Amino acid sequence: MPYTFSEALCNAKLVYALQQNGWEVDVISRVDDGHNYSTEWQEPWMCLKPHTYEMAYPLGNKITRTLDLLWATMKMGGYPLAGIRWARRAYQQAVALHKEKHYDLVLTRSPSDVPHIVGYKLKQCFGVRWIANWNDPSATIWPEPYTHHFSASKAKMLEKYTIQCLKGADVNTFPSQSLLDHFTEHFPFLRNQETKVIPHIALWGSLYTPTKQEKKDKLYLCHSGNLSAERNPELLFRAMREMVDEGYPCMQLDIMGHINDYTRDLIDKYRLADYVGCAGSFPYLEAVTRLLDYDVLVLLEARLQRGIFFASKFTDYAQSTRPILAVSPKEGFAHDMITKYGGGVFVDNEDYKDIKRGLLELYKAWEADTLDSTYSTQRLYAEFSTQKVVDIYNKM
Repeated sequence: MPYTFSEALCNAKLVYALQQNGWEVDVISRVDDGHNYSTEWQEPWMCLKPHTYEMAYPLGNKITRTLDLLWATMKMGGYPLAGIRWARRAYQQAVALHKEKHYDLVLTRSPSDVPHIVGYKLKQCFGVRWIANWNDPSATIWPEPYTHHFSASKAKMLEKYTIQCLKGADVNTFPSQSLLDHFTEHFPFLRNQETKVIPHIALWGSLYTPTKQEKKDKLYLCHSGNLSAERNPELLFRAMREMVDEGYPCMQLDIMGHINDYTRDLIDKYRLADYVGCAGSFPYLEAVTRLLDYDVLVLLEARLQRGIFFASKFTDYAQSTRPILAVSPKEGFAHDMITKYGGGVFVDNEDYKDIKRGLLELYKAWEADTLDSTYSTQRLYAEFSTQKVVDIYNKM
């Protein structure tokens, strides 16, 4: 559903931009049960609603669920995947729509791997060109601390499924080169497949208007999104505490989203109740508009050996024109982008002294009122602009 959580918002922004460029796009989706920005259809997504088909079905009792699962598994190629009941219904809907509209292309995108079976079957049965997008690692190749610990038999089944999808797609796309490299390390045959790096697209048009930030009484920082167990803010909080103790107290970090108990305990541990707060949760358009109220936008990532993820908020940050503080793995996506295109300060998320260095650099630029001029995101945003991403799809 395009109005809910971050992955769906990436898809919604893409569909919205393609529509604005003359594409006719239908969306087959489901209701997500996770953390949401909103649970109601709101602008700018209202134009997507007539083209969105949400596949819902009753949970059923244990017997009906089992029978439905077995039937869906058999009809969809023999893979008892989580979500295969949805995939069977999504495929049925896609077939009905294709018979009416004769699609030129099917795109499969999701936070899980199961929708790719729908694209696979549509290509096999109807010859529709199929582009499979992988915003995250496939199930068996998530790095620590995100690794899924499957049984040997399940891991073998999931790997077989992934290989079938990767080999079956006309093009496999990835939001970052680092994620494509990660896939290729595990599936070397991708070197001989057609692949493409397509970044998360920015929001089409001027639905919110970035403006120059006027200097206020504090350096206001914002982290947009919930902090999970993997995105541990302890070293950031330690760096903030030392800065306050050393005479740099004029700063405020707001977390836009949910603050879990672990984060609250860390706020207490480092005595940051006057410096770290919760801004609340908001519908997407309101959330990105509120980013303009801040001086610096914080990207806090998990401690990985290499940063393979392209966090969707990174595009929103760049589009907002506000400087980015990327607290990220010392190698990988965020490091490469900010080093090459500017737009903020990169710090090693395993080194609190480096985090403190970055914070202090931004603090002094705020004091001098040179944040916007020193850390322009113009070149960074150009890499994710709507027209650039749409042009990539047009050429494909």
